[in-house]
Amino acid sequence: MIYVTNGNDVEPLVLLSSFEMSKEVKGDYSISFTSINNEKNVGHSLLQGESIITVDDFDFRVKQMKETRQGKHVVALSTYFDLIGVRKSDIYGGTRTFNEFLNFTFKDTGWRTSTDFNESRFIENYGENNVVALTSALCQAFECEFEIRANNLIHFSKKIGGDNDAQYRYGHNVQALSKNEDTTKLRTYIEGWGYQNAEQGVNIYASYESPYASKYGRIEAETFHDDRYTTGESLLEALKNALIDYPEVTLELDTIELLDKELGERVWLIYEPLDMEFETRILTQTKEFRDGELRTVKVTLGNTMPKTTTDILISQKVEIDENKKITRSKFEQTNDRINLKVEEINGSLSELDIRADKIEASVKDNKDNISKLEIRATGIEANVKDNKDNIASLKIEANQIDLRVRGLDNRMGEAESNITMNMNQIEIKTRGDNLISSINVAPSGVSINADKINLNGAVIANGTITGSSSISIATDATVGNNLYLGQSGGYKSVNFGSGSNITYNGSYMELSSSNVRLNGSSNELNGYNTIYGTLNIPSTTNLIGVVRAESSGIGISVSGNGKTLYVKVNGSTVGSVQLT
Repeated sequence: MIYVTNGNDVEPLVLLSSFEMSKEVKGDYSISFTSINNEKNVGHSLLQGESIITVDDFDFRVKQMKETRQGKHVVALSTYFDLIGVRKSDIYGGTRTFNEFLNFTFKDTGWRTSTDFNESRFIENYGENNVVALTSALCQAFECEFEIRANNLIHFSKKIGGDNDAQYRYGHNVQALSKNEDTTKLRTYIEGWGYQNAEQGVNIYASYESPYASKYGRIEAETFHDDRYTTGESLLEALKNALIDYPEVTLELDTIELLDKELGERVWLIYEPLDMEFETRILTQTKEFRDGELRTVKVTLGNTMPKTTTDILISQKVEIDENKKITRSKFEQTNDRINLKVEEINGSLSELDIRADKIEASVKDNKDNISKLEIRATGIEANVKDNKDNIASLKIEANQIDLRVRGLDNRMGEAESNITMNMNQIEIKTRGDNLISSINVAPSGVSINADKINLNGAVIANGTITGSSSISIATDATVGNNLYLGQSGGYKSVNFGSGSNITYNGSYMELSSSNVRLNGSSNELNGYNTIYGTLNIPSTTNLIGVVRAESSGIGISVSGNGKTLYVKVNGSTVGSVQLT
């Protein structure tokens, strides 16, 4: 049943003549017919330009119409071609899988897609065109075909149609309604180069000579270049497919034996005029209504790959050096980003990602060492990480630079060090084993915080050294002029070890030692001095004022005027002697 749809109105077309449905391997799909002007043909009045004709779940839009009093002759194209008016304004270029390109192309179009293959290709600047044009470009890039199926389904295949090894002989069980033969593109020899890299020593080369060179002579084709081919075998297959080494022959047939074949199906044709056997295909199908059913009434055969009836051996020469072919690249482009990758197979991977607001670059090897660089308008950040999770990072902003290293230390466990530089200060900090040391440098001063500070070499300090911490020196300390103990009164002491010290309790000073010796030419004792133990006083020592000498035994002292000598026993005066 055939229906016509115009707006919200749907009616059948029941009186038709000259109906033909034509379908081609390259994707064209159309119908043509004449609708009879009759009141019983209820859909006839709805038949207008741009109206929809539905035939067996396939929709066609009227594009051409010639109207007479007897009827309307129309030509309608599959509504798939309505997608010429649907534009994809975004860019989706780069290296992607076929299905990724399909999803982008047919998203929100109302059409579904299916495919029996999926592989990756590079397409530069894919997008910014209508869906039909993009589909054609996609098929060209992936060397595939598509078929329009019922209910708005587009099926993609490397070659649509089956291969059932059917064989026919021209002039016997196959008669041609018309025949076309063209040798304009015929060539019998081709050379080609695939991936080339002088630094890696890669030189993928192949040549192919057709078996038809013995028939037509050696006719050289244009040299083939395509760096996508990284093996000699794949390059050789590409050369065979690129070479047209046979006459291009198309036959329009109506033989009953071919009418049950599907579009694109491979059919072997023995073509005796050229003594050749062609693998041809059903390139077009024409259907008509017969007894109320659509039936194939005519097909067109075309050759794609020639073979001789003797199946002679192919003469070929392949020179390959692909042992060092260990890298591959990938490029992706959309409206908002460009991504480039270069991968060494089973090795390292480098990547560059460019967006409007940032640039990211990274390199990773097969040992999980990785370095990254991120550039924004407001700053730059770089990171290096090894496979032991040690990380070094550098962050640069207009008002700050931060350098940081973090990882595991055998002695201190998790450790970290960093240097932070601002406009008005520099901070150096290290952390490990629950200890933190830092140096802060600012115009107002320098601060050092650490559990221990080791100074090796000459240390020179200009100015005052202040603080409340203790100072411990293992060797000598030299003071230029004066040594002050404290800034106010109170208890103070100088300790020499082994019980010897000099103390001051706020009112008097006490010298304590098991032995006290005064040596030198200008020794002097002034005031009231209490000396315990043995006192060795050289003759050059001046004794001024009252001098007392005491011990646990006998003590002798002289009066202030020097005329009386007192004798003490155990600290008590036992007598005196007048001196003259």
